[in-house]
Amino acid sequence: MRAHDRRRGRAPTALVAVACLVLAGCSQDSGGPDPGPMTTSAGASASSARAPEDGWGVTPSNVGLRRLGLSCDRLPAYRGPQRVPAGTTISGRLISSGLDLSAGGITVERSCIRPTGAAPGMPIVGTTNYDSMRPTPSKVIIRDSDVDGSRLSATAAARATGFIGVADLVRNYIHRFGSGIAIMNAGTELDSLVAQNYVTGLVATGDPAGDGTHSDAFTVRDFDIASRPGRKLIVRGNRFDCDSGADTGALFIQTYSGPIGNVLVQRNLLEGGGYQLGLNGARHKYSNMRAVGNRFSGTGWGPAYVQGGPGWAAWEGNHLHAKGDVSAEGAVVGRP
Repeated sequence: MRAHDRRRGRAPTALVAVACLVLAGCSQDSGGPDPGPMTTSAGASASSARAPEDGWGVTPSNVGLRRLGLSCDRLPAYRGPQRVPAGTTISGRLISSGLDLSAGGITVERSCIRPTGAAPGMPIVGTTNYDSMRPTPSKVIIRDSDVDGSRLSATAAARATGFIGVADLVRNYIHRFGSGIAIMNAGTELDSLVAQNYVTGLVATGDPAGDGTHSDAFTVRDFDIASRPGRKLIVRGNRFDCDSGADTGALFIQTYSGPIGNVLVQRNLLEGGGYQLGLNGARHKYSNMRAVGNRFSGTGWGPAYVQGGPGWAAWEGNHLHAKGDVSAEGAVVGRP
């Protein structure tokens, strides 16, 4: 995501929002006739391995398509529209464009989203209707899939984010973009589960001190609980690696585009440059932020920081990552 980063030895500064979220009318074109609900499948392996519950057990082989014995090149092509109709299930397809999932009630599973082009600042997969700027009205699920930027130019990949919006994202392999997953324009009603994903291989372009890109493996920019106090965002068992050379960090929570509440960050492996875990109160308030049982590479500027706001409501069992240990439990990471 495009940002003004912080310099080594100075306090971190606020990031700016993704460009597309301030541009009206930037919806994606439809890619063909409406096929109606799709439930086709490409036959996953019956012997697929169980995905690890802890982020430090996640590898490219045990999430995404490889866990199921599938590959992008062996899937049949998706022929439906980029703006996917409500109620659709896309299963076992190679998708060579971005997807607009803003209609809601959509599931994408066992598929490969490998675009051959991307507009700067736009998500590859998103849940915002950019004509109205409204978020999806109902649940979107993306699971057991690859989101792959390898067919984009280096510049196009660096200026793209794999996913922006609000959804359940589970057991996906997301790689070779500028940023991975952004919970943003998340509305006020839907819960979100982000679990057992691997985001890695992020890339950057340009001068990060000027008009270049900056990378987040995972970020939250708004998650409003005012109208539904029991709403929750669970970020559990992921491996987030942010090492593009222009890194904000592996997991960055910032109230830039709205308030954020009820977030649980649990048993993730956070790696790479920048800070591995940042909590930043910018234009709005945050509340009930909990970080439990995570592992940090300790590289870049260090494991964690807090800037503004009350800080973490719970900070328990967070350690540096120790390779070779079942619990991966290195030195304790103190409350920032």
